[in-house]
Amino acid sequence: MTDRDQNHLPQSVNQTGVQLPIPEIGMALAIKDKISSDGPMRAKMGWGGARNRRDRTSCYLSRKQCEGLIEAAQFAELIGLGFNRHWTVHYEKAGIVELDAPQFIGHLLKLVRDYARPKADRFTALWVRESGEGKGGHVHILMHLPLGRTMRGRTCKWIRLAGGTSRAGVSHVVSIAGRLAAADNGSEHYRHNLAFVLGYVLKCADIVAGEALTLRRFGERAYIIGKRCGSSQNIGSRSRLASRAIAECL
Repeated sequence: MTDRDQNHLPQSVNQTGVQLPIPEIGMALAIKDKISSDGPMRAKMGWGGARNRRDRTSCYLSRKQCEGLIEAAQFAELIGLGFNRHWTVHYEKAGIVELDAPQFIGHLLKLVRDYARPKADRFTALWVRESGEGKGGHVHILMHLPLGRTMRGRTCKWIRLAGGTSRAGVSHVVSIAGRLAAADNGSEHYRHNLAFVLGYVLKCADIVAGEALTLRRFGERAYIIGKRCGSSQNIGSRSRLASRAIAECL
């Protein structure tokens, strides 16, 4: 992520938020011991996460959710599918109500995955919903889309096909670490930028999670109805456990 791109990310924390210094090599790397260095595996594509009730409400990300998202991001990099794009979709501005947001997001990401074919197994993603005054309901999506698959000129169509209305300010895409190929290089620069972006999407972690995981920014309240976060199944908890089991048998 370039300095110019970082200007799009608000730096201040609201009155309930807390900031801690970001580790030198990034928060995601600092928690790397939470997963083992297992080999890659091919997993069923789909959307993981708990089967939350449609009307369940929450105001913060739990520690379990934060750890799951961090591990998913690390596993994506481990199997060579580190996130190369940060896509923000303001679904409320697109006419999607909170109750319908999880279904909208799932449909949206299925369209992106289908676009990645015949390399759909090379697509990974995690997402976190937020809300707030002046912004309304929106979702942050970190994804790996194969090189050669551009999102330019397609996001508006996907939003419409998923049931939303495309208009100015609904969609915003930036490359992580400034260029798409950075994820394939796996440099310290890329990993530091990924840690920064991952820390940003975890800013609604509750106080317990934020302090336990030494997050740079946490405690920001966002009222959400329904599923709050998720990931593609190929980097979800079952895939990570299966990969460990395979590695232990080798």
